[in-house]
Amino acid sequence: MKRKQLFILVTAIVSPQAYAEDPISLAPVVVTATRTEQNSFDLPVSIDVVNGETIRDGRQQVNLSESAARIPGVVVANKFNLAQDLAVSTRGFGARSAFGVRGVRLYADGIPLSMPDGQGQTGTFNLDTAKQIEFMRGPFSALYGNSSGGVVQIFTKDGSKEPTVSGGVTFGSYNTHRESLTIEGEDGGLNYVVNGSHLSTDGYRNHSEATRDMLHTKLSYKASDATKITMVATALNQHNSQDPLALTPAQYKVNPKQAGTNAVLTDARANKKQIQTGLVIDHNISEQQSISLMGYYGTRTSDGYLALTTDTYNGRLSAIDRQFGGLDAKWTYKDSLADKPFSLVAGLNYDKMEDDRTQFPSSFGIKVPILKRNETQSVHNFDQYVQATFEPTDRWLLIGGLRHTKINFEVDDKMPVIVGDPDSSGSLEYSNTSPVLGATFKLTPTVNLYANYGKGFETPTFIEMTYAGKPSDGKGPNLTLQPSKSKNYEVGAKAFVGDNTRVNLALFKVNTEKEIVVDQGIGTTASFKNAGDTERHGLELSIDSVLPHNFGVYAAYTLMNAEFKDAFCSGSAATICPAANKVNAGNKIPGAYTSNTYAEVSWKYPALSFSTALEGIYFSDVYTNDVNNIKADSYAIFNLRGGFTQNLGNWRLNEFARIDNLTDKTYVSSVRVNTGAAYDPGAPRNWTVGLNASYKF
Repeated sequence: MKRKQLFILVTAIVSPQAYAEDPISLAPVVVTATRTEQNSFDLPVSIDVVNGETIRDGRQQVNLSESAARIPGVVVANKFNLAQDLAVSTRGFGARSAFGVRGVRLYADGIPLSMPDGQGQTGTFNLDTAKQIEFMRGPFSALYGNSSGGVVQIFTKDGSKEPTVSGGVTFGSYNTHRESLTIEGEDGGLNYVVNGSHLSTDGYRNHSEATRDMLHTKLSYKASDATKITMVATALNQHNSQDPLALTPAQYKVNPKQAGTNAVLTDARANKKQIQTGLVIDHNISEQQSISLMGYYGTRTSDGYLALTTDTYNGRLSAIDRQFGGLDAKWTYKDSLADKPFSLVAGLNYDKMEDDRTQFPSSFGIKVPILKRNETQSVHNFDQYVQATFEPTDRWLLIGGLRHTKINFEVDDKMPVIVGDPDSSGSLEYSNTSPVLGATFKLTPTVNLYANYGKGFETPTFIEMTYAGKPSDGKGPNLTLQPSKSKNYEVGAKAFVGDNTRVNLALFKVNTEKEIVVDQGIGTTASFKNAGDTERHGLELSIDSVLPHNFGVYAAYTLMNAEFKDAFCSGSAATICPAANKVNAGNKIPGAYTSNTYAEVSWKYPALSFSTALEGIYFSDVYTNDVNNIKADSYAIFNLRGGFTQNLGNWRLNEFARIDNLTDKTYVSSVRVNTGAAYDPGAPRNWTVGLNASYKF
């Protein structure tokens, strides 16, 4: 263990912190693991929660990365680049994604934010109204279908009983400011939460100005004692978010603030709009049985001006016009089996996505009306799943599940077939059955031991299927790609130490066949292929403790070894693999950090309603390519936050300030795998101040 990493972890364990107002008596209640509300302490699953108070405590509420660092086994690295969606990885799944989420499923209030092919974005996560965010890792993620190396689900809070109006403003470095407004309340059987926000920043890097507008609504109507109808709608609008691009190691060494190659010349930027609406009907048939019906529909448009130059043009416009939607029907049964608690969940799931993709050359950031690509990509899945929970004795809890998935991909190339531009139409069909099984043994009333096992699979996304062979040949789609399949093993312990400390420990191992890796090309013009086997194994540890005198501690630590078990050739079309392109068995999987630590020490002074906290974050060095000849160095940064809260009649006021990167560390906050420009520089020391106010009528 490196010295800085050890210092952060030990400091958190031995130092006091006030993490919560109430003593730790129960672990969080979660939904994602079993699709019904259960105490996470009893489950044989690695699942952790960040609650709404923590999400909003002295934070900007802009990115999931602000609070996800608290979760062991999860990496959500801030690129400090709003033009590129955050990448999320759990236990190394999703680490290969240069932008957006692959290999990890995203949900909001039970409604998918991941597409059937496995790609997703966290940009529509609404942190202003979040009740909690659940992070599930390990085998039970497979019960959510394709590309579920982990599951991240955000839940919107219910509106307060009294009509309430809340508003907030934050200001910070780089001319960053954010405004938000929330209206919530309850009227008869109707409960409502409506939130709108606006974000604007110049960005700390050159060519990184961005704006983002969001609107989020949750309406719940109790139609009867047995029936509840919930509607959730979200709208996102990002206009002309400048993309500073990632840097090569040489560029980063000279000036981390600079924009990447051709970013300014091509005016690299992104325009994104997304509207999504979901409707959930929950109905209790009896005390033992209930059904839940969910339907959703959405549209997304994305115009990306890419810094891809040719002899004729100095840029490229890649445009996507997407429609997506789906249905889910779930039946839940809760009763007893042999006079012991038993529950069963069974369901059917259908999702569909259709993308109209076009591509044009651009000149100095202006579209040139010469169509270079015109195709429709469609994918749909039809899944069936079942999950059962049984407590045969007071000391044992058993959970088992099965999910069958069938996915169809189709590409319709609408470009005329000419010499040098072959037809790129084609289709693929994949199917898979994923079993999972877990058991918890209650060693004592305060110590649970558990184990689980499961199989998962991950199909290539449409992005990875685009090119077959050398991308410059323009041939595709790649119909030779196969899903990677994994076997997941986990054992762990969950314990309460005394009446003020909770400890979670998980040991895991993942064996994957046919890992999807880069074949040729780089970045957005890469082609992909299946390599051999990989293995990931490691441990996750978290400690949450409330100590006397309003002090306490929270710490999370991850140790993981992720490596290729088979050698292969990367990025070469040659018959004989050049030495520079050979990936040796034992090479580390790029983007998968060997270790990372989060530690937080905080304190509250109730007499003044004051709270403060010191955060420490450590990431090990990490390779950025399969051949392991480029890596980003390890780093440790520290953040400080503090604020006051006042209750004045019907008013509640909160003021806060925070300083990120206290020591002004120069570091790489995120890496992009298998590309020369692999470094996303982290921001130097920066500050944020905020004021929040709410009024109850």
